[in-house]
Amino acid sequence: MARIDQATRKSHAASRDAAARACLTHFGPKRLFLSRLFEAMLKPVLGLVGPPSSQVEQQPRTILVLEYWYLGDFVMLTPFLKNLRLHYPEAHIAILASPRVAPLLEGQGLVDEVIALNVPWTLHMSRWKKYLSGGWLALFECIRGLRKRRFDWGFTGRADIRENFILWFAGVGRRIGYGFGYGASLLTDVASPDLERPHYQDRWLRLIEYFGKPVFDRQPELKVGFKAKEMAQQYLRSFGLGRGEVLVGLHAGARNPVRQWGENNFLEVARKLAESFSVKILWFHEPGSPRPACPSGVIPIALPLREFLAVVAECRLLVCNDTGPMHLTTAVGVPVVAVFGPGMSAWWGPRSAGSRVVAHEGVWCRPCFDYCIFDQAYCLRVVSIDSVFEAAVEALRILSPAACQGQFDGSEIQRLPTSRTEIASATKD
Repeated sequence: MARIDQATRKSHAASRDAAARACLTHFGPKRLFLSRLFEAMLKPVLGLVGPPSSQVEQQPRTILVLEYWYLGDFVMLTPFLKNLRLHYPEAHIAILASPRVAPLLEGQGLVDEVIALNVPWTLHMSRWKKYLSGGWLALFECIRGLRKRRFDWGFTGRADIRENFILWFAGVGRRIGYGFGYGASLLTDVASPDLERPHYQDRWLRLIEYFGKPVFDRQPELKVGFKAKEMAQQYLRSFGLGRGEVLVGLHAGARNPVRQWGENNFLEVARKLAESFSVKILWFHEPGSPRPACPSGVIPIALPLREFLAVVAECRLLVCNDTGPMHLTTAVGVPVVAVFGPGMSAWWGPRSAGSRVVAHEGVWCRPCFDYCIFDQAYCLRVVSIDSVFEAAVEALRILSPAACQGQFDGSEIQRLPTSRTEIASATKD
């Protein structure tokens, strides 16, 4: 009977993992095969590293959180960090994070320590070249340092065998995460994901619920201090922008070209907004990048990360791609109109009130995780300028009715192309 029960439990666990791989990830067969093979190769030596699991009742003195990817990933982690701090106020919380993200953590009170590291497979967009990039020596030196410290608990929310391996190799006492991407044997506590809540930040919060703890706050948040806010207002005054202005930001950049809707498209949206409404348009672009030829009424500005956060917090709305600035803006409570292409808003979409997503949901190959199988990202090419403009208009009508009063009746807006003929025509234009 015990053997039957054990077999039934394994069968149910396998079914849950298969469902999670279908609903929460887009791992290809090669990646799944290699992950499974890697775990099988490690099993003979699993007992050589890492102490046994701690008791559930034990309060951790030290906690390690792994989130070393990009800006947006970190922002979606903030609700987890807030709840973790509330439930374990006495614990020393450290995060292994990208050096680019590290400045955002200053003064936030979310963690006690930032371990900044460029992990090799985050440094290159190619599927395979990233494993030939530099940084491997620094990674192993970092893991050796973590192993000496013997963290009590460690968390990873990505269902990535590489992160499960880091926790295991670092000798973390209690390793909490997901196993549906393989690597469950490297963890001491394998959580079951909530398939009804597929968003990435909810996957993190599920690890709080795993311990029977309530989730008090599900909103991403980054604080803008008084001095930063004062700096932002002074900076805006240098352009003649007072406190009474309705500011709308646009950000056309994205880490990966596959996620870029197109600078000219955003410029046209900016022009239409500037001509149609009593708003001031801020065009955010990366420091060091060429200054765009902005139309009249559009102010181009380039700011470092923390200054960008302070200035975008003064905006009423941001129109952007599915990228880090989208998440940063939602974290300061500003709504966004986000153009989605290869990504899925159900997994990565903005969570701030009043935000909108513009996407052509009928493209069959989504999501592709930034590796387009076509010569260009048609999922973005078929998103019309009018559809993004319409979403911005709808947001502004709610956020700032006075700026829109009597100036736009919506008659010129066109719908998204839906038929194959319309899509072909849109991509030719």
